[in-house]
Amino acid sequence: MANCENRVSFYTESGRELKVKCGNTNPYGDRTICKNCSENSSKMKSIRDHEESVDADNAWLRSAGWGEM
Repeated sequence: MANCENRVSFYTESGRELKVKCGNTNPYGDRTICKNCSENSSKMKSIRDHEESVDADNAWLRSAGWGEM
């Protein structure tokens, strides 16, 4: 999955603006998704598929006693 180059603005409690590239982790620990990508059903399917794979990998690692990587 190729990330786009768009940036999304987030604001801290002090009012400082943080611009995060689409696809990266935002200040709340979630994946940042820009408006263009969120409105594209094929991109959103790709993102969901990737996140499901990551979750499955982490579940297997935890079951093996290795924790997340």
